[in-house]
Amino acid sequence: MSLTRELATLERLLDDPSPVVRQAVIAKLKSTGTNGILWLENLKQNESLGKLAQVLLAELRTPEAAVQSFLDYLHRGPIDLEEACLLLERTADPSLPDDAYRAELDRLAERTRELMAEPLDLRAKCRLLCRVIFGEEGYRGSQESFAVPASSLLSQVIETHRGIPISLCLIFLLVARRLGLPVDPVGLPGRFMVGVFRGREPFYIDCYEGGGFRTRAEVQLLLLDNQLPADEAFLLPVSNQHTIARCCRNLVSQYEAQGDDRRSRLFLSLVHALEKIDERA
Repeated sequence: MSLTRELATLERLLDDPSPVVRQAVIAKLKSTGTNGILWLENLKQNESLGKLAQVLLAELRTPEAAVQSFLDYLHRGPIDLEEACLLLERTADPSLPDDAYRAELDRLAERTRELMAEPLDLRAKCRLLCRVIFGEEGYRGSQESFAVPASSLLSQVIETHRGIPISLCLIFLLVARRLGLPVDPVGLPGRFMVGVFRGREPFYIDCYEGGGFRTRAEVQLLLLDNQLPADEAFLLPVSNQHTIARCCRNLVSQYEAQGDDRRSRLFLSLVHALEKIDERA
């Protein structure tokens, strides 16, 4: 029997309440390896069987399957930033649940909504979001975090409230998008930021420095102070794909600093995969 037909047979057994049947289904899925897990990942979207698929995935996911799921997602496109972050982190921790970020990001958005008394302009709304994330909740940049992989993994950043520039920007971006705020990632070398490009003059938010607002001129000066060219291209928004690639590059360096060569090579392979996708785009 072909694998496709075997999986179709298993689909009819997923909601069987018998413990014996469930163990048989699990054993069969394990025997199919990555293919069975990827099949379950796709089945999550099924209205009637999605929850059962999620329960099985929590038990069966492997690092190899997590990597393949991430790569499959990238190739399907377009990339949703939150989903990509989750799938990327799952390559390091396959047990990460689907809602690993949701509760905290929803809570930060709801708290910010409570403070918004219309009419407010976009700058004022961004300041309120900074007040919630960096003031009330105490999310902070930490110099010690640069060599620690946990500072690039959003579930860990949510737990510790400490991160590097890009992970703190991701928290800001994902909450801002829940609020409908038109903010974009900006891939400055050495200091990832968030940019707002509505209106006559853009402004930038330095999440690593507690949500400080920066003008275009101030950002250019920061680049010059760090012996970098104040190239106009650095000041423009970057794609979700570019953002995820930057996360992967950070993880390469961080795992290397921890002496974990296997994971460092893994994330380097993901950087190369993203670069190939970019070449074809």
